[in-house]
Amino acid sequence: MKEFLKSLGKDGLKAAYNALSAFALYLTLALAVVLVAAYFIVKVKANDKLGKFKTIAFGITVGYAVTLTACISLFMLARLGIKHEIDGNFYLILGFFALLFVYAVTTTILALTNKKAFNVCNYVGLSAAAIYGAILLSVLPTAGEDYAPLSFAGMYVFSALLIIAIALPTIFFGKDEGTASATKSIAFAGVSIAIAFALSYIKLFSLPQGGSVTLASMLPLIIYAYVFGARKGVFAGVIYGILQCLQNPQIYQPMQVILDYPVAFGAIGLAGIVKNLHFLKTPLVKFIFGATIACIGRYAAHFLSGYYVFSSWAMEGYTALTWSLVYNLFVIVDLVIVLAVGCALFASKGITGQIESINPVTDNADND
Repeated sequence: MKEFLKSLGKDGLKAAYNALSAFALYLTLALAVVLVAAYFIVKVKANDKLGKFKTIAFGITVGYAVTLTACISLFMLARLGIKHEIDGNFYLILGFFALLFVYAVTTTILALTNKKAFNVCNYVGLSAAAIYGAILLSVLPTAGEDYAPLSFAGMYVFSALLIIAIALPTIFFGKDEGTASATKSIAFAGVSIAIAFALSYIKLFSLPQGGSVTLASMLPLIIYAYVFGARKGVFAGVIYGILQCLQNPQIYQPMQVILDYPVAFGAIGLAGIVKNLHFLKTPLVKFIFGATIACIGRYAAHFLSGYYVFSSWAMEGYTALTWSLVYNLFVIVDLVIVLAVGCALFASKGITGQIESINPVTDNADND
């Protein structure tokens, strides 16, 4: 297999990657139509078998997502290797994300099994991540003079302010008051991340300087945050951001990597703050408000990265500020697609009821 991939060359691998992505777009749409149609048929004709159908559909969806991700990732990583774009800096940052991933998995398991060990692991993991992150920020060079930040102080200050702006509503309005078990929330997080990651490969179009509009890839994470709250939503978004970095790494400056991946995609979890905003009366209104807030947070992260690090990419007639503002509007296009698909789902009382039943809230709810 390795020799076969090498024989294709970078152009052949790119063609294979694009062909598979295009095919996946139509296959995913067809699968979605079939599953939705089958759901309503079973509900009308054999409602007693609806539970069994959900289990089967769940398995098909996860299996499809994992298979699609593995196939496209194979071509993408092989092409990066042939182009010699996987260098020492890539592995250093990969190590940081691997540390975060191991920390997340370990603390999640310990939270379910051993509370005391969880507390110890939590402090050790956060300390190790902070030290590793500080080393990266101080040691890794920029990719070249063109990518030296316009202002290191400004980039760090505004990045910190953005992180605080994401963290505060997550802390104060992100509590999960549902009755679903921690095991259930973790399982749904894994499924949401897997589906979102698979959908991220299905690109409606890609921008020349990075970024793409996908087939509502943010929607699974937004719905997860809607169901389980912003705290768990932001956590899932950060994990997804790490996977996005591995999928299509654009590494020019350490803070740029943090902004464009864990911060930008972690902001998607802000959609979950609507769970505790009781002045929003209907699920549809909550979804629209949450999705919009989430995309604004993601847009802000990409904007800061674009302004401070990618100013040299600005087209003629644009300043670094106006170019970053305009270029990153692809996030808003993503939002429009998410709202179109999401509103179609939340407009159905049956589907909304199914979503709400995943993690129902009662007066005696025990928080996960």
